[in-house]
Amino acid sequence: MGPLVPGLGSRTKYKMDYSLLPLGVILMEFSVFATQYASDSYSSLADLMLMRLVHTMGMLILALSVGWVLIRKKYFELNYLTIALICTVVIVLGDLMHGYLAGAFGVDLISFYRRIGIVLLQGVLWFPALMIVLGNRREIIQSFRAYEQRLIAATRARSRRSKEFKALQRKIQSGIQEELFLLCGSLKDSLVTANDSAMDLAERNDAIRPLLVGEDLRKFSRKLESIETQTIGRRFLGIDTRSISLLIKQFGILYTSTVRNAPLRRRAYILVFIALVTPPYINFYSFSESLISYPVLIGLIFIFANLITQSQRARSLRSSTVLIFLAGLLPLITNVAGQAIYHDPQTRFPILITAVAFPVAYYIFMELFQVLRPTPLSLIQNDELKASQALQDEIRKTVTEEFSYNLSHQWAVYIHGKILTRLAANSLKLEVASKAENSKEFEQTVERLVALLKEPDAEFEFASSELHKEVASRLDPWVGLLDIDLHIDPALGSIHSPRVRDLGEVIEELISNSIRHGKAKKIELKVVRSDAKDVEIIAVDDSTVAPTSAEKKSGLGTRIFNLASDGRWSIKRIGSTTEFRLTMTLEN
Repeated sequence: MGPLVPGLGSRTKYKMDYSLLPLGVILMEFSVFATQYASDSYSSLADLMLMRLVHTMGMLILALSVGWVLIRKKYFELNYLTIALICTVVIVLGDLMHGYLAGAFGVDLISFYRRIGIVLLQGVLWFPALMIVLGNRREIIQSFRAYEQRLIAATRARSRRSKEFKALQRKIQSGIQEELFLLCGSLKDSLVTANDSAMDLAERNDAIRPLLVGEDLRKFSRKLESIETQTIGRRFLGIDTRSISLLIKQFGILYTSTVRNAPLRRRAYILVFIALVTPPYINFYSFSESLISYPVLIGLIFIFANLITQSQRARSLRSSTVLIFLAGLLPLITNVAGQAIYHDPQTRFPILITAVAFPVAYYIFMELFQVLRPTPLSLIQNDELKASQALQDEIRKTVTEEFSYNLSHQWAVYIHGKILTRLAANSLKLEVASKAENSKEFEQTVERLVALLKEPDAEFEFASSELHKEVASRLDPWVGLLDIDLHIDPALGSIHSPRVRDLGEVIEELISNSIRHGKAKKIELKVVRSDAKDVEIIAVDDSTVAPTSAEKKSGLGTRIFNLASDGRWSIKRIGSTTEFRLTMTLEN
């Protein structure tokens, strides 16, 4: 006889997910509470609820302690026999605790022998099955994430060539450019007005300097950067809820595909049914009574299991789904029929269990058994799973939002780096010229500012792939304001990469911070190869003002560093100098 579920053999080792132990305990406790409540075996409902609460807490402590020991011992893969043994020991200890608490709270228990039957059923079958089946859920969800990323990549590639996305690009670009030109035009007019020749250089500089802070441009840059399209990764039971949502959207297709490619065997439906229905029989029926009704019920589930598997082979999945749910109603039907023939209140199943809990539980268990197996995992990993319409819509939405976000981010970085940085650099040059009473240099600087503000988007599309040229263009605005000792590793001379622009943005931002925040006069800048894929930017300046924690944790500058390096950067004070280090991948 083969395993219950294909792939579940006695010698096979299964990955364990101990985070699900509390869920198993809670499900078991709820089941016992429902049974005790229905059997009227307690003197007070309050006492019953309190006993179950105390017992649940005790079982949670016990289960989590066992899980902690197994994790410490690094038992992350176990065979079925080991799992069953551990689960049985835990449940036996739980039953001993249950017996003690029942006596203390005045709750009647079923006989010792009946309890042994339930303990063995839970320990040998239910808990191991729950651990094994749900242990696959993390790998399946991770595969879904990878699957989604492959779909996103394919959708992104198609989208770049589509008319819809080109129209979207034009719409976003034109909207950003329109507002940028409006802000820069207003700033240019204010600059020209402030540069009144009737005033001396110091007065003109005092009038111009507040304008070059570019507060409106800063707000615009922050607005573009604040466009959030990424879902915050909230977690439940150790997994990303977005992945759960993805699984739900795809569940119908996943279920259909697995039923057609690797349906559950007939005995799976029979054994799960037996495992679910046996505890109520142990609780409500005597042995002689079970000999009469139990075989009838088992015979009926054999018939239904045959009908379910035949429907699946005939590709009539809707019929098989209905049959699975109807099979869950068999205990209700047989119990009602039995009561009509031989009325015995002691053997009447609680309607809440037979009409609601049992059919719903059976249906859910069989659906999960079908999906949470190696076969669905293989379908996902091999891209044999057709994406549902809901998933396709979600992917298109994700790519659209990603595109909008990335474009807005590029403009935010451009405004922050190319425009605001140049405003800051020229503001310092105006300060120097006014103090030196160099009217020619002052006017030339104003002219450069006016030219910049007339065409603020002139350099947006430019992206040098040559590292030396990119670095030179970023350093040019600071010439004369900062003594820069530049060293670029000769091994990087032949580098041509689309990420060179990111490197330039990092250099521009760190120099701007050194001058504006640190009041630096000299900086030693190195760009060196750190390994085959990565380069490291090292900057040491003579800042007189140490960086604050706020500067390290917030702002667009921090975002620029994080995105370029994946968080691999640091800034620290060493004696009278400030050292900045950033590592980034510069792909060939």
